Amino acid sequence: MNSDITRFISTATENELREELVRYASLFEINEVLSSTLDYEEVLKLVLQEMRSLSGAEIASIFLINKKEKVLEFAATTDPQAELLKDIRIPLGKGISGYVAETGKYVNQGDIQSDSRFYKEVDITRGGKTHSYLCVPLKLRGEIKGTVQLMNKEGSMPFSEADVRLMLNFSSQAAMAIETALLHKAAILKKEFERDVHLAADIQKQALPCEMPTIAGYSIYGHTEPAQDVGGDYFQFITHVDRAGENKIDIIVADVAGKGIPASLIVSNFHAALQLLSPLYATLGELAFQLNNFMRKNLILGTFVTAFIARLDASSGRMHYVGCGHNPPFLFRKKDQKIEAEQLQQSGTAFGFRYDIEYRVHRIDLNAGDTLVIYSDGVTEAMDPSNIQYESERLVRLISRAITEYKGENPTAEYIRRLREDVEHFRKGADVNDDLTVVCLQRN
Repeated sequence: MNSDITRFISTATENELREELVRYASLFEINEVLSSTLDYEEVLKLVLQEMRSLSGAEIASIFLINKKEKVLEFAATTDPQAELLKDIRIPLGKGISGYVAETGKYVNQGDIQSDSRFYKEVDITRGGKTHSYLCVPLKLRGEIKGTVQLMNKEGSMPFSEADVRLMLNFSSQAAMAIETALLHKAAILKKEFERDVHLAADIQKQALPCEMPTIAGYSIYGHTEPAQDVGGDYFQFITHVDRAGENKIDIIVADVAGKGIPASLIVSNFHAALQLLSPLYATLGELAFQLNNFMRKNLILGTFVTAFIARLDASSGRMHYVGCGHNPPFLFRKKDQKIEAEQLQQSGTAFGFRYDIEYRVHRIDLNAGDTLVIYSDGVTEAMDPSNIQYESERLVRLISRAITEYKGENPTAEYIRRLREDVEHFRKGADVNDDLTVVCLQRN
């Protein structure tokens, strides 16, 4: 039993014991009130109301510990100047409430202005003056969660020892109610977050091809796997007629720096810009120039987008492309019954670093049997449990072997399937560290 309570019981008169019993009986009734809701804001309100009622304080306030930053942060108050107090942060160990939060000991002062530890910033901020002051810790299972400050007992009296005993006992009930409400709030926020993630995933899927295009004389396939529910990788096919009346198909693979929801938002932005700008510019150099300026204007400083954009004239096999800071794709060709891999060239930096970058346009001619593999760094930088990367050499060997072995229909889908399986096997259960995207094109 608490030593203060033991001492009180051994010295109290019959009337004092009777009054104490009435006070403690009220705690049981209050517990039912606190258990009536799981709403966090409502629980804080009830705790403050009951503390004021039990102690006769003019003002009651709650500050909770921010463990990461080691400060007490404002949570709630009955003070009419609450808006002025919400930004107050008290370092642990500083001021009376900081002392209580750090040590778990209560402080009861009849003339708080004479206590050098008093954090006068609160009085200055709220424009009032504190006289009597009682600060008790909010403890739950021995852990200090925050503090309760009671100010200015009615009748200009100091808080009594009976007030202290009652508040110390009530504070454990309050801490339990607040912790339960916080857990309930966190569960609701988690559910809402998961709903938002699913919504973001649905939106991102709409930015990806709903089906693979059909191109006479070619096999084409693409696949993306986010490391989280949503990701920053992107691929798309855009079919259009150029100014000369020729049918062209643009093949785009992009990778946003980062993962998760922030990256997926940038992907959506990039997709919208691409859909808007792609039909407007006759050359990929112009398109890349405008895409870069658009992304530079709309990206947060420090983020960027790598991209590989190719424009295929399917009838001739001629392909122009720009590599904008993206992993250079591999072109696989059969020569003397062997598969040789050629890495394509870069054209300039990733989108978003600076304005008005000129991108050099390169050209290749696809012959029968040629295979182009475009990929994101989620393939080559996939790691095994020892943090060894998959790397491009392994990709080249895998695709070369697949081209040699596979003679069935839809070869590009089969090549990508084998590559995904090989990357997964290579990981050996290690966490997925980045989004993975592959697009494969083969001329028959």
